[in-house]
Amino acid sequence: MGRPRTFDEEATLDRAMLLFWRKGYEATTMNDLVEELGLGRGSIYAAYGDKHRLFVLALGRYLGHQTTLLDSALGDTGPVLPHLRDVIDRLLAADAACTGAGCFSVNSIAELLPNDAEVAELARRSLQFAEDAFTTQLERAARSGELSPAIGPRDAAHLLVTTVQGLQIMRKADPDPARAAACLDSLFTLLAPTTAPTAPTPAPAYATP
Repeated sequence: MGRPRTFDEEATLDRAMLLFWRKGYEATTMNDLVEELGLGRGSIYAAYGDKHRLFVLALGRYLGHQTTLLDSALGDTGPVLPHLRDVIDRLLAADAACTGAGCFSVNSIAELLPNDAEVAELARRSLQFAEDAFTTQLERAARSGELSPAIGPRDAAHLLVTTVQGLQIMRKADPDPARAAACLDSLFTLLAPTTAPTAPTPAPAYATP
């Protein structure tokens, strides 16, 4: 019978997540993990498996936090588009504030795909959850007349997810928040219905004497 572990595995996994998030998978060595986690190699292997398994667990934990945040932030009342914009702003701000390294998921996709099947599956599930959640909101927007009839809710949700992923990449090269805000302004303008111009009111006819 093995000895009980004397450390908090979830808190330790959070530290591993932040380390991988800052440095990436390849640049993080086992020595880095030993130093950051305060554990010997044997304890790390016993608790989490090898470096790749620990990375997958850390990425899954990050994506779980993102899913919880998104799920709790989206509601079923009130105007949809302003709320979606606010939720996306908060997601982007949370990533920017946490490590300064951008989105852990996007970074992992760029570094490890298409050659890492486990990371690919985690990423696909997370992106699908976000698209489904946005679709539900945008279906409500379509019913209330908030969404442009030129695009369906599912296509609009896919566009939102794709744009947010692209913004995460763009911000690594150009971190100016005004650039990301301008891009989102343009996108939400396109999603909103356009109002047909109102015809000028004819001047009243006066009888001539």
